[in-house]
Amino acid sequence: MNEQLFCGIAYNVHDSSVSFAINNRVVLILEAERVFRKKKKGCNKEEMEHLIRVGLTSLNKNVEYISYWAMTTLNNPWLTRDDIVDARTRRPKTPYWKEIEMLGSKKSVLIINHHLSHAATYLLSPFQHAIITTCDGGGDYNPDTNIGECFAVYRGDGEVIERQDVYLEHVVTGKTYGMCSSFIYGAEQCQGKLMALAAFGEVRKEYLDTFERISPTAELIDYRLGDALIEQAFPGLKGLASAHMPNKDAKDFCASLQRFFVEHRTNETAHIIKQLSREGDHLVMAGGTGLNLELNTSVLNRFPNRQHFIAPCCDDTGQSLGALCLLVSHVLGVRPSANLPYLGLGNPMQTYNRTVLDSIVDILLQDGIALLHNGQAEIGPRALGNRSLVIRPDSLQAKKTLSEGIKQRESYRPVAPIVLEEKVHEYFVGPATSPFMLYKYEVIESVQEKIAGGVHCDGSARVQTVNRKTNPFLYDLVKRFGERTGAYVLLNTSLNLKGDPIANAIEDTLEIYKKIDGSKVLVHNGQIHSSSSDTSAPTVSRDR
Repeated sequence: MNEQLFCGIAYNVHDSSVSFAINNRVVLILEAERVFRKKKKGCNKEEMEHLIRVGLTSLNKNVEYISYWAMTTLNNPWLTRDDIVDARTRRPKTPYWKEIEMLGSKKSVLIINHHLSHAATYLLSPFQHAIITTCDGGGDYNPDTNIGECFAVYRGDGEVIERQDVYLEHVVTGKTYGMCSSFIYGAEQCQGKLMALAAFGEVRKEYLDTFERISPTAELIDYRLGDALIEQAFPGLKGLASAHMPNKDAKDFCASLQRFFVEHRTNETAHIIKQLSREGDHLVMAGGTGLNLELNTSVLNRFPNRQHFIAPCCDDTGQSLGALCLLVSHVLGVRPSANLPYLGLGNPMQTYNRTVLDSIVDILLQDGIALLHNGQAEIGPRALGNRSLVIRPDSLQAKKTLSEGIKQRESYRPVAPIVLEEKVHEYFVGPATSPFMLYKYEVIESVQEKIAGGVHCDGSARVQTVNRKTNPFLYDLVKRFGERTGAYVLLNTSLNLKGDPIANAIEDTLEIYKKIDGSKVLVHNGQIHSSSSDTSAPTVSRDR
């Protein structure tokens, strides 16, 4: 097969991105926030063209080399409402080709709707047959309700994905959850904070009853009206979780919302499976609600005999990847392959030895911090070892210094344990694997002291399992730490400072390194480039 370059584009309301594949192999995904250094960045036309050119430069290609293009629909400046919604079915259109002028010439572009782009992550799963549910806080315009579609169901069979009709009396989506998180924090995009704070609260029946009452209306109105609806239902609570130490009402609001949401979504998934299930079907979940660990774990536990797949970029950060996957499948008739999650900017080649590992462990045992900038960046909102800040697991002081001091995060937000895949059940109760940090585990009581910095207040942890095939350096570092200490666990948080996206290029990481005092070590592509014992400034090669 001659080499063909494919490009997928997603504007979105936030989290714009562009993805590339050579033949059926996904080779690069660029998230706009990391290139433009602005969190949740949404691109205009000029910025998207710049993002595409950054990707082409990284791949050493020019725009004429791209054989096929795809675009998602949400907030796409090239499209009108008539381009997105089918007037007959009143639903987002199925994929179709459209001539669009960009980057100096007309291109034939495959147009793919929002929820189908989420569902397309199924093509990266190991499954030949699956029920696919997509759920988030918004989507393509629905002319019957004047709001964005937040929920859809599909079936995946081989390379084919088809939308399914199911009957649900009432659907609770990420819209209710997003509205409520914005209300209690007085700011947008606080769902992750709410999940963490929920563990500190108690579920109140009166709060649950109120969510039951207002949710049907909240699902059918826009966010501005939703905020007013929630404020009327919960007078005096708006913004309370934004306090340095949220009060009991704020904690209980979060705990009650989390319970309400998880129970509804789990039951809705059960109804969907009951209506659609065939022998051999597994389950794929996509959309922003796929980042809710407790929901994912609840669904997994409800259906223990059904395999489960959620991509690391299940939210809108994965929209261009979904479009790219459908484009490749449509043109080549085969499913794409991808080295999830390590598809971002960076050189995949890295070399290291035991001396390097021991030097890093030495720093960690001094309550120091390792800045890991290795290989291609992980995609999606969570750092998974290639753009990570790493500390020892047993020191509460090290955790406090990193999370609250350096990163200025709220005290109730946890950092995540990384554990060797084969040793996960020596420390945690939960799934055998969690490579993308998407499930909630219970920490075994007898080992809690060994990993105290990674234990949440309710005895749970947000675990990442690692094996040597997917990330040799990270695996060997955790293993070496375990050989020297007896704890085969390290703690991980994203390589960024307050208000900034995760580090993209090595220059971003160097800026972070300079701002961290105390014991530290910078690791770039497996090599130590500076540590707190050095007197000279680090010199490193640029990422591709």
